[in-house]
Amino acid sequence: MSIEREQLFAIIKQRLPSNVSFIEEIADVLDISYDAMYRRLKGKTVLSFSEAIQLAKYYKVSLNSLYDVEKEENLFVLKRSSDNSFKGLTDFFDVIANSATTFSKFKTPDILYAAKEIPIYYLPENSLYTKFKLFIFSNVHGEKEVVNNHSSLKKFQPPVYLLESVSRFRKVFKNTTTTEIWNDTTINSTLYQIYYFYELKMIEKEEALQLCRELEEIIEGIENQALNETVDEYHSKKYELYYNKLINLNNTVFFRSENIQTLIVPYTTLSYLRIDDEKTCKEIEQYFKKQLQFSKKISGEAEVERQLFFTSMYEKIDQLKKQIEVKSLISFM
Repeated sequence: MSIEREQLFAIIKQRLPSNVSFIEEIADVLDISYDAMYRRLKGKTVLSFSEAIQLAKYYKVSLNSLYDVEKEENLFVLKRSSDNSFKGLTDFFDVIANSATTFSKFKTPDILYAAKEIPIYYLPENSLYTKFKLFIFSNVHGEKEVVNNHSSLKKFQPPVYLLESVSRFRKVFKNTTTTEIWNDTTINSTLYQIYYFYELKMIEKEEALQLCRELEEIIEGIENQALNETVDEYHSKKYELYYNKLINLNNTVFFRSENIQTLIVPYTTLSYLRIDDEKTCKEIEQYFKKQLQFSKKISGEAEVERQLFFTSMYEKIDQLKKQIEVKSLISFM
């Protein structure tokens, strides 16, 4: 298995940041000593098949490709789905945050996001909006800890460890250069969610109005990012925002670096497919480039286009506020 071992090690080396020790990294994954790993690297000790499987799983390497039995139509895909618990929701945030952290270690990492909805890394710290979004995830996903689907937002109490996971998730994405593609409907699902749960009396009038105000603050923050073309106030990571009204967006997230790429494709509320296949990721990269060609850049110097876009966002929020007020006035009917 010497040729296959060398190929496996070569692929893994390509996927590691230049400042990471290959031997130390692999020794940690296999839970063996540095010397034991060195002997495997030099061929003095056989790399067992079970160890090869362990490494292939960890680094998402298809063993078929090592034995030249890979077919073009076959694809190595990691399916990730959360169970119906607060722990499952926590795992969802932690796993994606870990992927983002891995990419942040490379020299030139960036993220491309086709935002069908407002990206969840914009969940603010200590806000009703964040509590509301977790409330939605819990209800829609059949959360076990929620008594039933008619629980109120006021009674909903997410555990501290979940909130800490969300906080870590948010900070990781603030540390990476980001390009987002939005359209006119990116904000719509959040607006519908607020009004839907308000109509069901699962959130009160003042809560609904506060959610609108906090949503407005989130949009203002994103507008400020677009103006300055930076992710954070330290201006250390670049941010670009594009407006596209021609192509349907689907919340796909594409992580890129000089060494590796990964595609995250959601297929339910808290489930997604992860694709690390090099050829597929190259195709996705070209597809994103094509999307950007048919999009308007509204960050940076595009002042008029940016103002038009964000004005429409604020108008939608104002319309929802008025609708909530009207609903409360005629609630006796």
